[in-house]
Amino acid sequence: MKKNRQQYSRYSKEIKLEAIRRVIEEEQPVQQVISELGIRHRDNVYEWIKKYKKLGPAAFDSSLKNSIKPIEKSQVEQQLEELKVEVEALKTYLEILLQGEEDKFKAIQALEGQYPVEILCNVLDVPKNEFFEYIHRQDTLNN
Repeated sequence: MKKNRQQYSRYSKEIKLEAIRRVIEEEQPVQQVISELGIRHRDNVYEWIKKYKKLGPAAFDSSLKNSIKPIEKSQVEQQLEELKVEVEALKTYLEILLQGEEDKFKAIQALEGQYPVEILCNVLDVPKNEFFEYIHRQDTLNN
């Protein structure tokens, strides 16, 4: 006797992301999530979580399905290391270039439209409150 096999179910991106959200953010049991969302197998949810952790929500975009190649961890680590070296070199250059506090304040003021002030202050080793005091003094002198 031949068994009637059910066809594979396909789930929308929304269902997949909802299942992932419930399991990860709300810490709901996988069994509860699959029951409530009508997902046939719990293994689906575990696979979706794995993909999501690797590629984010884009993992479930059908147009990207076959074109995404996960970046090798070693490539990412190498790029990160190169960026760290570059940042340190730029910090050293800025320290040489900007000797006085006022030079640093002026540099932050010039760049604050392009970058967050907090990051600029951190890079130039300037307390944020001192920068804002400098701005206040400048406003007072100009008025």
